[in-house]
Amino acid sequence: MRKPKDRPENELDQFEAYGEYSYAYRHAAEQRRRRRKPVDENEPPDPDDIREGGEPAPKPDPELTLPPEERARRRSRAITSRLIFVLAVAVAGIILLQGTVFRLRTVYVIGNVQKTAQQVAAASGLVKGLNIFSISEEEVRRNLSSDHTIIFLGLQKDYPSTIYLYISERQAVAITQWLGMQYTLDAEGIVMSENNSMVLPTDLPCVTGLQVTNVHVGQKLNVRNQVQMQAYYDIMSELALQYYSDQIREMNLSDPENLYLLTATGISVRLGTHEHMRAKIGALRTDIAYLQQLGKTSGVLDVSIPEDAKYRPET
Repeated sequence: MRKPKDRPENELDQFEAYGEYSYAYRHAAEQRRRRRKPVDENEPPDPDDIREGGEPAPKPDPELTLPPEERARRRSRAITSRLIFVLAVAVAGIILLQGTVFRLRTVYVIGNVQKTAQQVAAASGLVKGLNIFSISEEEVRRNLSSDHTIIFLGLQKDYPSTIYLYISERQAVAITQWLGMQYTLDAEGIVMSENNSMVLPTDLPCVTGLQVTNVHVGQKLNVRNQVQMQAYYDIMSELALQYYSDQIREMNLSDPENLYLLTATGISVRLGTHEHMRAKIGALRTDIAYLQQLGKTSGVLDVSIPEDAKYRPET
């Protein structure tokens, strides 16, 4: 055994004599020197970092070294960031489409007769360039209600830039007189117009016997007895439905239980009440045609019982 004065200068020399420990010690020392040595990209990989088959061993994923809670938080933040980005892109796309694509360019008006499509569209408030999503059916209805001659039926949006506007127009179908003024009425009793002429038109039936209390153009005629207005509506609806309005010259509604019409041929027609008006107008048409063939131009035709109509000549 060597004496202390002959001790090797370093520990490596000291352990070389023991054989089985020398390789492990040299290998550990080499690893320490390698960690202290700067990495050279051109330096060939360490044999210990090469897997079987010659491929470099994969580097451990730093993410896997984190605690599970931290990994979950990072994944949650990443997903949230992606969702925010996608939503921002979607919102920007919608704003862009609304500002450039979904703008009103065309309005088609269906149902107009007297008025032009331009007049109806202007009254509805629909103008070119409006955002089609902001157009409300209720708002269009309110705008058109300012013109009592227009009945709003609905609208249909044809994206991205077209609207179909459905309307009907009120038509004057009768005339009545009150306090020296003449008023035209539509089939629902809405006052269409007024004038001070005393000459009755020949193309509209005159309604008499109404107990009028107030009149405003654009509003329904105010009468004391609402049964009179119901009778008026029922009679005018059936005359229009059966294309017989032009054959009536007068409509007497003074007694709702005993309604009368005067035909263009001069025959008075007793209707009774306003019930079963369809059958009564149908019987009127059939019997008047028969009386015309017989040359009758006066008298009274009673159709209050439609299936048992009676004619009484004037004496």
